[in-house]
Amino acid sequence: MRRLRTAAGPRQHKPTGPRPLVFIHEEPQSGRRQQQQQQQQRQQQRQQQRPGPSPQSALTIPLAHRASCHFASNFILVPAGRVAHGFMEYLGPLMDAEPPESALRYAFNACAFALLGNRARADGVDLAQLSLREHTLALAQTHKALGHPALASTDSTLAAILLLSLYESITAYKESRALAWRSHIDGAVHIVKTRGRAEMCRTRIGNLLFTAVRQHLASRVVSSGLPLPLGTDWWMSGGDTKSLLARSQRFALGFCDLRARANQLLANASRSPESLAQMYELAGDIQNLDREIADWLASIPAEFQFWPACWVPEDGDLTRGTSFGEIEVFPGRVDVYPDFVTAMAWNIGRSSRLLLASLHIRVAARIHAPADYRTTPEYEIAKRICKDIIPDIIASVPYHLGWNMNGKRFRSPGLSAFACGEEGPCKALPALFLIWSLTSIKNHDFTTEEQRMWAKGRLKYIAEVVGLKYAHIVNDASPFLVPL
Repeated sequence: MRRLRTAAGPRQHKPTGPRPLVFIHEEPQSGRRQQQQQQQQRQQQRQQQRPGPSPQSALTIPLAHRASCHFASNFILVPAGRVAHGFMEYLGPLMDAEPPESALRYAFNACAFALLGNRARADGVDLAQLSLREHTLALAQTHKALGHPALASTDSTLAAILLLSLYESITAYKESRALAWRSHIDGAVHIVKTRGRAEMCRTRIGNLLFTAVRQHLASRVVSSGLPLPLGTDWWMSGGDTKSLLARSQRFALGFCDLRARANQLLANASRSPESLAQMYELAGDIQNLDREIADWLASIPAEFQFWPACWVPEDGDLTRGTSFGEIEVFPGRVDVYPDFVTAMAWNIGRSSRLLLASLHIRVAARIHAPADYRTTPEYEIAKRICKDIIPDIIASVPYHLGWNMNGKRFRSPGLSAFACGEEGPCKALPALFLIWSLTSIKNHDFTTEEQRMWAKGRLKYIAEVVGLKYAHIVNDASPFLVPL
Protein backbone atom coordinates (compact mmCIF):
# COMPACT_ATOMS: atom_id res chain seq x y z
CA MET A 1 0.00 0.00 0.00
CA ARG A 2 1.42 3.40 -0.84
CA ARG A 3 1.89 5.85 1.96
CA LEU A 4 0.29 9.24 2.13
CA ARG A 5 2.63 12.16 2.38
CA THR A 6 1.91 15.29 4.39
CA ALA A 7 2.03 18.42 2.27
CA ALA A 8 4.89 20.76 3.12
CA GLY A 9 2.55 23.71 3.06
CA PRO A 10 -0.46 25.20 1.28
CA ARG A 11 -0.24 25.39 -2.46
CA GLN A 12 -1.98 27.77 -4.78
CA HIS A 13 -4.86 25.83 -6.26
CA LYS A 14 -5.30 25.68 -10.01
CA PRO A 15 -8.74 24.56 -11.11
CA THR A 16 -7.39 22.51 -14.02
CA GLY A 17 -4.31 20.46 -14.71
CA PRO A 18 -2.61 17.57 -12.92
CA ARG A 19 -1.29 17.82 -9.39
CA PRO A 20 1.54 15.73 -7.92
CA LEU A 21 0.76 12.41 -6.34
CA VAL A 22 0.74 12.19 -2.56
CA PHE A 23 2.09 8.65 -2.60
CA ILE A 24 5.83 8.37 -2.25
CA HIS A 25 6.89 4.75 -2.12
CA GLU A 26 5.71 1.18 -2.07
CA GLU A 27 5.69 -0.42 1.36
CA PRO A 28 5.19 -4.21 1.18
CA GLN A 29 3.02 -5.67 3.89
CA SER A 30 4.31 -9.23 3.74
CA GLY A 31 6.70 -11.50 1.90
CA ARG A 32 3.81 -12.73 -0.21
CA ARG A 33 3.02 -9.21 -1.34
CA GLN A 34 6.69 -8.63 -2.19
CA GLN A 35 6.61 -11.69 -4.41
CA GLN A 36 3.42 -10.47 -6.07
CA GLN A 37 4.97 -7.09 -6.78
CA GLN A 38 8.16 -8.64 -8.18
CA GLN A 39 6.09 -10.94 -10.37
CA GLN A 40 4.05 -7.98 -11.58
CA GLN A 41 7.22 -6.04 -12.40
CA ARG A 42 8.64 -8.98 -14.40
CA GLN A 43 5.35 -9.26 -16.27
CA GLN A 44 5.45 -5.56 -17.09
CA GLN A 45 9.03 -5.87 -18.36
CA ARG A 46 8.03 -8.77 -20.63
CA GLN A 47 5.11 -6.74 -21.96
CA GLN A 48 7.38 -3.77 -22.66
CA GLN A 49 9.79 -6.00 -24.62
CA ARG A 50 7.04 -7.20 -26.95
CA PRO A 51 7.05 -5.52 -30.38
CA GLY A 52 4.78 -2.58 -30.95
CA PRO A 53 3.00 -2.13 -27.61
CA SER A 54 0.55 0.73 -27.29
CA PRO A 55 1.50 3.52 -24.83
CA GLN A 56 -1.47 2.64 -22.65
CA SER A 57 -0.51 -1.03 -22.26
CA ALA A 58 3.15 -0.21 -21.65
CA LEU A 59 2.36 2.19 -18.83
CA THR A 60 0.61 -0.20 -16.46
CA ILE A 61 0.03 1.41 -13.07
CA PRO A 62 0.26 -0.92 -10.04
CA LEU A 63 -3.21 -1.62 -8.72
CA ALA A 64 -2.47 -0.53 -5.13
CA HIS A 65 -1.07 2.77 -6.38
CA ARG A 66 -4.02 3.29 -8.67
CA ALA A 67 -6.57 2.59 -5.92
CA SER A 68 -4.77 4.80 -3.40
CA CYS A 69 -4.51 7.75 -5.74
CA HIS A 70 -8.11 7.27 -6.86
CA PHE A 71 -9.27 7.44 -3.26
CA ALA A 72 -7.11 10.48 -2.47
CA SER A 73 -8.32 12.27 -5.59
CA ASN A 74 -11.93 11.69 -4.57
CA PHE A 75 -12.00 12.12 -0.79
CA ILE A 76 -8.92 13.81 0.69
CA LEU A 77 -9.44 17.55 0.35
CA VAL A 78 -6.48 19.76 1.27
CA PRO A 79 -6.93 23.48 2.09
CA ALA A 80 -5.27 25.61 -0.59
CA GLY A 81 -4.96 28.82 1.41
CA ARG A 82 -5.85 30.48 4.68
CA VAL A 83 -9.38 29.02 4.67
CA ALA A 84 -9.55 25.71 6.56
CA HIS A 85 -11.71 23.94 3.99
CA GLY A 86 -10.28 20.43 4.06
CA PHE A 87 -11.62 16.92 4.47
CA MET A 88 -9.77 13.94 5.94
CA GLU A 89 -6.45 15.77 5.60
CA TYR A 90 -5.46 14.13 8.88
CA LEU A 91 -4.93 10.84 7.02
CA GLY A 92 -1.56 11.90 5.59
CA PRO A 93 0.46 12.19 8.81
CA LEU A 94 -1.39 9.33 10.48
CA MET A 95 -0.76 6.92 7.61
CA ASP A 96 2.93 7.81 7.54
CA ALA A 97 3.28 6.78 11.19
CA GLU A 98 1.32 3.52 10.96
CA PRO A 99 2.79 0.02 10.50
CA PRO A 100 1.65 -1.96 7.43
CA GLU A 101 -0.68 -4.33 9.33
CA SER A 102 -2.50 -1.61 11.28
CA ALA A 103 -6.25 -1.11 11.38
CA LEU A 104 -5.87 2.28 9.70
CA ARG A 105 -3.89 0.88 6.76
CA TYR A 106 -6.35 -1.95 6.23
CA ALA A 107 -9.36 0.40 6.49
CA PHE A 108 -7.78 2.76 3.96
CA ASN A 109 -7.11 -0.14 1.59
CA ALA A 110 -10.69 -1.37 1.95
CA CYS A 111 -12.14 2.04 1.05
CA ALA A 112 -9.69 2.57 -1.81
CA PHE A 113 -10.34 -0.79 -3.47
CA ALA A 114 -14.10 -0.50 -2.90
CA LEU A 115 -14.33 2.93 -4.52
CA LEU A 116 -12.16 1.92 -7.45
CA GLY A 117 -14.19 -1.26 -7.90
CA ASN A 118 -17.44 0.72 -8.00
CA ARG A 119 -16.17 3.12 -10.66
CA ALA A 120 -13.62 1.22 -12.75
CA ARG A 121 -12.51 -2.22 -13.85
CA ALA A 122 -9.28 -4.04 -13.10
CA ASP A 123 -8.72 -6.88 -15.55
CA GLY A 124 -8.29 -10.19 -13.79
CA VAL A 125 -8.77 -8.75 -10.30
CA ASP A 126 -11.95 -8.99 -8.22
CA LEU A 127 -11.77 -5.60 -6.52
CA ALA A 128 -14.91 -6.24 -4.49
CA GLN A 129 -13.40 -9.38 -3.01
CA LEU A 130 -10.08 -7.63 -2.44
CA SER A 131 -11.87 -4.78 -0.68
CA LEU A 132 -13.87 -7.19 1.46
CA ARG A 133 -10.69 -8.97 2.53
CA GLU A 134 -9.06 -5.70 3.57
CA HIS A 135 -12.25 -4.70 5.38
CA THR A 136 -12.27 -7.97 7.31
CA LEU A 137 -8.65 -7.41 8.34
CA ALA A 138 -9.48 -3.81 9.32
CA LEU A 139 -12.34 -4.95 11.55
CA ALA A 140 -10.14 -7.56 13.21
CA GLN A 141 -7.32 -5.11 13.84
CA THR A 142 -9.74 -2.45 15.11
CA HIS A 143 -11.29 -4.94 17.53
CA LYS A 144 -7.80 -5.86 18.70
CA ALA A 145 -6.86 -2.19 19.18
CA LEU A 146 -10.06 -1.45 21.12
CA GLY A 147 -9.12 -4.22 23.55
CA HIS A 148 -5.69 -2.74 24.17
CA PRO A 149 -5.64 0.12 26.73
CA ALA A 150 -2.80 1.92 24.98
CA LEU A 151 -4.43 1.74 21.53
CA ALA A 152 -8.17 1.91 22.22
CA SER A 153 -8.54 5.68 21.94
CA THR A 154 -5.58 6.77 19.82
CA ASP A 155 -5.90 9.07 16.82
CA SER A 156 -5.13 6.21 14.43
CA THR A 157 -7.82 3.95 15.92
CA LEU A 158 -10.37 6.75 15.69
CA ALA A 159 -9.38 7.51 12.09
CA ALA A 160 -9.71 3.82 11.22
CA ILE A 161 -13.25 3.75 12.62
CA LEU A 162 -14.19 6.82 10.57
CA LEU A 163 -12.83 5.10 7.46
CA LEU A 164 -14.88 2.01 8.29
CA SER A 165 -17.99 4.20 8.40
CA LEU A 166 -17.05 5.62 5.00
CA TYR A 167 -16.62 2.07 3.70
CA GLU A 168 -20.30 1.46 4.49
CA SER A 169 -21.27 4.53 2.46
CA ILE A 170 -19.27 3.23 -0.49
CA THR A 171 -20.45 -0.38 -0.40
CA ALA A 172 -23.83 -0.39 1.37
CA TYR A 173 -26.63 -2.01 -0.58
CA LYS A 174 -29.19 -2.86 2.10
CA GLU A 175 -30.48 -1.50 5.40
CA SER A 176 -28.21 -3.70 7.51
CA ARG A 177 -25.23 -1.73 6.22
CA ALA A 178 -26.86 1.46 7.48
CA LEU A 179 -26.86 -0.12 10.92
CA ALA A 180 -23.15 -0.84 10.55
CA TRP A 181 -22.54 2.80 9.62
CA ARG A 182 -24.38 3.95 12.74
CA SER A 183 -22.43 1.49 14.89
CA HIS A 184 -19.11 2.89 13.67
CA ILE A 185 -20.21 6.47 14.38
CA ASP A 186 -21.32 5.48 17.87
CA GLY A 187 -17.90 3.92 18.42
CA ALA A 188 -16.15 7.09 17.28
CA VAL A 189 -18.30 9.20 19.61
CA HIS A 190 -17.45 6.86 22.50
CA ILE A 191 -13.73 7.38 21.89
CA VAL A 192 -14.16 11.16 21.89
CA LYS A 193 -16.14 11.04 25.13
CA THR A 194 -13.54 8.74 26.71
CA ARG A 195 -10.62 11.00 25.81
CA GLY A 196 -12.48 14.21 26.56
CA ARG A 197 -12.82 17.30 24.42
CA ALA A 198 -9.82 19.14 25.88
CA GLU A 199 -7.43 16.22 25.35
CA MET A 200 -8.78 15.55 21.85
CA CYS A 201 -8.29 19.13 20.73
CA ARG A 202 -4.80 19.50 22.20
CA THR A 203 -3.10 18.71 18.87
CA ARG A 204 -3.83 19.69 15.28
CA ILE A 205 -4.64 16.09 14.27
CA GLY A 206 -6.87 15.62 17.31
CA ASN A 207 -8.63 18.87 16.50
CA LEU A 208 -9.33 17.69 12.95
CA LEU A 209 -10.59 14.33 14.19
CA PHE A 210 -12.89 15.94 16.75
CA THR A 211 -14.41 18.07 13.98
CA ALA A 212 -14.81 15.01 11.75
CA VAL A 213 -16.61 13.03 14.47
CA ARG A 214 -18.93 15.97 15.10
CA GLN A 215 -19.77 16.11 11.41
CA HIS A 216 -20.62 12.40 11.32
CA LEU A 217 -22.57 12.69 14.56
CA ALA A 218 -24.79 15.41 13.09
CA SER A 219 -25.97 13.08 10.34
CA ARG A 220 -26.21 10.20 12.82
CA VAL A 221 -28.66 11.97 15.11
CA VAL A 222 -30.64 13.50 12.23
CA SER A 223 -31.06 10.08 10.63
CA SER A 224 -32.04 8.27 13.83
CA GLY A 225 -34.14 10.85 15.66
CA LEU A 226 -32.13 10.22 18.83
CA PRO A 227 -31.15 13.11 21.11
CA LEU A 228 -27.69 14.60 20.69
CA PRO A 229 -25.31 13.22 23.34
CA LEU A 230 -23.77 15.95 25.53
CA GLY A 231 -25.68 18.71 23.71
CA THR A 232 -24.82 21.24 21.01
CA ASP A 233 -22.71 23.54 23.18
CA TRP A 234 -20.35 20.73 24.19
CA TRP A 235 -19.67 19.68 20.62
CA MET A 236 -19.33 23.24 19.35
CA SER A 237 -16.79 24.20 22.04
CA GLY A 238 -13.94 22.26 20.42
CA GLY A 239 -12.45 21.51 17.03
CA ASP A 240 -13.22 23.89 14.21
CA THR A 241 -15.60 26.50 15.62
CA LYS A 242 -15.10 29.50 13.31
CA SER A 243 -15.41 28.26 9.75
CA LEU A 244 -18.48 28.49 7.54
CA LEU A 245 -18.98 24.74 7.82
CA ALA A 246 -18.71 24.81 11.63
CA ARG A 247 -21.44 27.43 11.83
CA SER A 248 -23.73 25.35 9.63
CA GLN A 249 -23.04 22.30 11.81
CA ARG A 250 -24.15 24.26 14.86
CA PHE A 251 -27.49 24.89 13.15
CA ALA A 252 -27.93 21.19 12.31
CA LEU A 253 -27.13 20.18 15.89
CA GLY A 254 -29.48 22.90 17.15
CA PHE A 255 -32.27 21.34 15.11
CA CYS A 256 -31.52 17.97 16.74
CA ASP A 257 -31.87 19.51 20.20
CA LEU A 258 -35.22 21.07 19.29
CA ARG A 259 -36.51 17.88 17.73
CA ALA A 260 -35.61 15.92 20.88
CA ARG A 261 -37.68 18.41 22.91
CA ALA A 262 -40.56 18.12 20.43
CA ASN A 263 -40.53 14.32 20.52
CA GLN A 264 -40.75 14.39 24.30
CA LEU A 265 -43.63 16.86 24.34
CA LEU A 266 -45.56 15.22 21.50
CA ALA A 267 -45.32 11.85 23.21
CA ASN A 268 -47.53 13.29 25.95
CA ALA A 269 -51.14 13.01 24.82
CA SER A 270 -52.47 15.57 27.28
CA ARG A 271 -53.37 19.13 26.29
CA SER A 272 -53.00 20.70 29.68
CA PRO A 273 -52.27 24.43 29.99
CA GLU A 274 -48.74 23.53 31.06
CA SER A 275 -48.06 21.31 28.03
CA LEU A 276 -49.54 23.90 25.64
CA ALA A 277 -47.34 26.58 27.17
CA GLN A 278 -44.31 24.36 26.55
CA MET A 279 -45.47 23.84 22.97
CA TYR A 280 -45.73 27.59 22.37
CA GLU A 281 -42.28 28.07 23.86
CA LEU A 282 -40.86 25.36 21.60
CA ALA A 283 -42.54 26.88 18.54
CA GLY A 284 -40.91 30.20 19.39
CA ASP A 285 -37.48 28.56 19.71
CA ILE A 286 -37.94 26.87 16.33
CA GLN A 287 -38.78 30.21 14.74
CA ASN A 288 -35.81 31.86 16.40
CA LEU A 289 -33.36 29.26 15.10
CA ASP A 290 -34.84 29.45 11.61
CA ARG A 291 -34.52 33.24 11.68
CA GLU A 292 -30.91 32.92 12.86
CA ILE A 293 -30.09 30.60 9.96
CA ALA A 294 -31.83 32.89 7.46
CA ASP A 295 -29.88 35.91 8.75
CA TRP A 296 -26.63 33.92 8.58
CA LEU A 297 -27.26 32.83 4.99
CA ALA A 298 -28.00 36.43 4.04
CA SER A 299 -24.76 37.70 5.61
CA ILE A 300 -22.21 35.14 4.35
CA PRO A 301 -19.09 37.03 3.18
CA ALA A 302 -18.55 37.71 -0.50
CA GLU A 303 -15.64 35.25 -0.78
CA PHE A 304 -18.05 32.40 0.07
CA GLN A 305 -20.94 33.50 -2.13
CA PHE A 306 -22.24 31.42 -5.02
CA TRP A 307 -23.01 32.88 -8.42
CA PRO A 308 -25.34 31.82 -11.26
CA ALA A 309 -23.60 30.05 -14.14
CA CYS A 310 -26.54 29.67 -16.49
CA TRP A 311 -30.29 29.24 -16.80
CA VAL A 312 -31.70 25.98 -18.15
CA PRO A 313 -35.06 26.49 -19.92
CA GLU A 314 -37.83 24.02 -19.26
CA ASP A 315 -38.30 23.28 -22.96
CA GLY A 316 -34.61 23.36 -23.90
CA ASP A 317 -32.44 20.67 -25.45
CA LEU A 318 -31.27 19.43 -22.04
CA THR A 319 -34.76 18.56 -20.85
CA ARG A 320 -36.91 18.00 -23.94
CA GLY A 321 -38.20 14.45 -24.34
CA THR A 322 -36.50 13.11 -21.21
CA SER A 323 -38.04 12.18 -17.87
CA PHE A 324 -37.08 14.26 -14.85
CA GLY A 325 -35.45 11.22 -13.27
CA GLU A 326 -32.87 11.05 -16.06
CA ILE A 327 -31.87 14.64 -16.83
CA GLU A 328 -28.64 16.03 -15.36
CA VAL A 329 -29.93 19.52 -14.61
CA PHE A 330 -33.35 20.64 -13.41
CA PRO A 331 -34.92 23.51 -15.35
CA GLY A 332 -33.98 26.83 -13.81
CA ARG A 333 -30.85 28.38 -12.35
CA VAL A 334 -27.50 26.56 -12.07
CA ASP A 335 -25.08 27.91 -9.46
CA VAL A 336 -21.32 27.68 -8.89
CA TYR A 337 -19.56 27.86 -5.51
CA PRO A 338 -16.01 28.74 -4.42
CA ASP A 339 -15.42 25.12 -3.37
CA PHE A 340 -17.27 22.00 -2.29
CA VAL A 341 -16.97 22.63 1.45
CA THR A 342 -18.51 26.08 1.01
CA ALA A 343 -21.36 24.56 -0.99
CA MET A 344 -21.88 21.95 1.72
CA ALA A 345 -22.12 24.66 4.39
CA TRP A 346 -24.76 26.52 2.38
CA ASN A 347 -26.79 23.35 1.88
CA ILE A 348 -26.59 22.27 5.52
CA GLY A 349 -28.05 25.64 6.44
CA ARG A 350 -30.79 25.27 3.84
CA SER A 351 -31.57 21.66 4.77
CA SER A 352 -31.74 22.64 8.43
CA ARG A 353 -34.39 25.21 7.53
CA LEU A 354 -36.38 22.54 5.67
CA LEU A 355 -36.23 20.27 8.71
CA LEU A 356 -37.19 23.11 11.04
CA ALA A 357 -40.17 23.96 8.83
CA SER A 358 -41.46 20.39 9.10
CA LEU A 359 -40.88 20.38 12.85
CA HIS A 360 -42.74 23.67 13.23
CA ILE A 361 -45.74 22.20 11.38
CA ARG A 362 -45.77 19.19 13.72
CA VAL A 363 -45.81 21.43 16.77
CA ALA A 364 -48.44 23.75 15.24
CA ALA A 365 -50.67 20.77 14.48
CA ARG A 366 -50.69 19.84 18.16
CA ILE A 367 -51.30 23.42 19.27
CA HIS A 368 -54.22 23.97 16.88
CA ALA A 369 -55.76 20.48 17.13
CA PRO A 370 -58.36 19.40 16.15
CA ALA A 371 -58.19 21.97 13.33
CA ASP A 372 -56.56 20.93 10.06
CA TYR A 373 -52.90 21.96 10.33
CA ARG A 374 -52.91 22.95 6.64
CA THR A 375 -55.15 25.89 7.51
CA THR A 376 -52.78 27.31 10.13
CA PRO A 377 -50.56 30.40 9.64
CA GLU A 378 -47.52 28.27 10.53
CA TYR A 379 -48.21 26.02 7.57
CA GLU A 380 -48.36 28.93 5.12
CA ILE A 381 -45.12 30.38 6.49
CA ALA A 382 -43.35 27.02 6.24
CA LYS A 383 -44.63 26.51 2.71
CA ARG A 384 -43.30 29.87 1.58
CA ILE A 385 -39.88 29.22 3.15
CA CYS A 386 -39.51 25.77 1.61
CA LYS A 387 -40.65 26.85 -1.84
CA ASP A 388 -37.73 29.31 -1.86
CA ILE A 389 -35.11 26.94 -0.40
CA ILE A 390 -35.69 23.83 -2.50
CA PRO A 391 -34.78 25.50 -5.85
CA ASP A 392 -31.60 26.88 -4.26
CA ILE A 393 -30.49 23.37 -3.27
CA ILE A 394 -31.40 22.01 -6.69
CA ALA A 395 -29.35 24.76 -8.36
CA SER A 396 -26.24 23.58 -6.49
CA VAL A 397 -26.42 19.94 -7.60
CA PRO A 398 -24.84 20.18 -11.10
CA TYR A 399 -21.77 21.88 -9.60
CA HIS A 400 -21.32 19.02 -7.13
CA LEU A 401 -21.63 16.36 -9.82
CA GLY A 402 -19.23 17.91 -12.31
CA TRP A 403 -21.78 18.86 -14.95
CA ASN A 404 -20.39 20.13 -18.25
CA MET A 405 -21.85 23.42 -19.44
CA ASN A 406 -21.35 23.73 -23.20
CA GLY A 407 -18.48 21.25 -22.96
CA LYS A 408 -16.66 23.21 -20.24
CA ARG A 409 -16.56 22.39 -16.56
CA PHE A 410 -17.25 25.00 -13.93
CA ARG A 411 -14.26 27.00 -12.71
CA SER A 412 -14.04 28.26 -9.14
CA PRO A 413 -11.43 30.10 -7.04
CA GLY A 414 -10.26 26.89 -5.39
CA LEU A 415 -10.27 27.35 -1.62
CA SER A 416 -9.29 23.67 -1.40
CA ALA A 417 -7.91 20.98 -3.69
CA PHE A 418 -7.90 17.21 -3.83
CA ALA A 419 -4.70 15.53 -2.73
CA CYS A 420 -4.16 13.60 -5.95
CA GLY A 421 -5.24 13.59 -9.58
CA GLU A 422 -6.97 16.29 -11.59
CA GLU A 423 -9.85 18.59 -10.74
CA GLY A 424 -11.99 17.85 -13.78
CA PRO A 425 -13.98 14.63 -13.30
CA CYS A 426 -16.92 14.16 -10.97
CA LYS A 427 -15.63 13.47 -7.46
CA ALA A 428 -17.05 11.20 -4.78
CA LEU A 429 -16.71 13.67 -1.89
CA PRO A 430 -19.08 16.37 -3.23
CA ALA A 431 -21.49 13.61 -4.20
CA LEU A 432 -21.34 12.35 -0.61
CA PHE A 433 -22.06 15.88 0.59
CA LEU A 434 -25.09 15.98 -1.71
CA ILE A 435 -26.81 12.91 -0.27
CA TRP A 436 -27.98 14.93 2.75
CA SER A 437 -29.48 17.68 0.61
CA LEU A 438 -31.06 15.45 -2.04
CA THR A 439 -32.69 13.29 0.63
CA SER A 440 -34.11 16.35 2.36
CA ILE A 441 -35.70 17.36 -0.95
CA LYS A 442 -36.91 13.88 -1.82
CA ASN A 443 -38.70 13.42 1.50
CA HIS A 444 -40.18 16.89 1.94
CA ASP A 445 -43.89 17.60 1.74
CA PHE A 446 -43.41 20.84 -0.21
CA THR A 447 -41.33 19.27 -2.98
CA THR A 448 -43.12 19.02 -6.33
CA GLU A 449 -43.38 15.62 -7.99
CA GLU A 450 -41.01 16.78 -10.74
CA GLN A 451 -38.44 17.90 -8.16
CA ARG A 452 -38.85 14.66 -6.22
CA MET A 453 -38.37 12.55 -9.35
CA TRP A 454 -35.26 14.52 -10.27
CA ALA A 455 -33.76 14.21 -6.77
CA LYS A 456 -34.30 10.45 -6.87
CA GLY A 457 -32.62 10.33 -10.26
CA ARG A 458 -29.57 12.18 -8.93
CA LEU A 459 -29.35 9.80 -5.96
CA LYS A 460 -29.45 6.89 -8.40
CA TYR A 461 -26.64 8.54 -10.36
CA ILE A 462 -24.55 8.91 -7.19
CA ALA A 463 -25.04 5.23 -6.40
CA GLU A 464 -24.47 3.78 -9.86
CA VAL A 465 -22.04 6.18 -11.52
CA VAL A 466 -20.15 7.91 -8.71
CA GLY A 467 -19.97 4.66 -6.76
CA LEU A 468 -21.53 5.51 -3.38
CA LYS A 469 -23.95 2.64 -2.99
CA TYR A 470 -25.48 4.09 0.17
CA ALA A 471 -27.45 6.46 -2.05
CA HIS A 472 -29.57 3.49 -3.14
CA ILE A 473 -30.65 2.92 0.48
CA VAL A 474 -31.69 6.53 1.12
CA ASN A 475 -33.42 6.60 -2.25
CA ASP A 476 -35.70 3.76 -1.19
CA ALA A 477 -36.22 4.89 2.41
CA SER A 478 -38.69 7.44 3.73
CA PRO A 479 -36.87 8.56 6.90
CA PHE A 480 -33.50 10.25 6.88
CA LEU A 481 -30.62 7.79 6.59
CA VAL A 482 -27.98 10.21 5.45
CA PRO A 483 -24.20 10.04 5.95
CA LEU A 484 -22.90 13.58 5.96
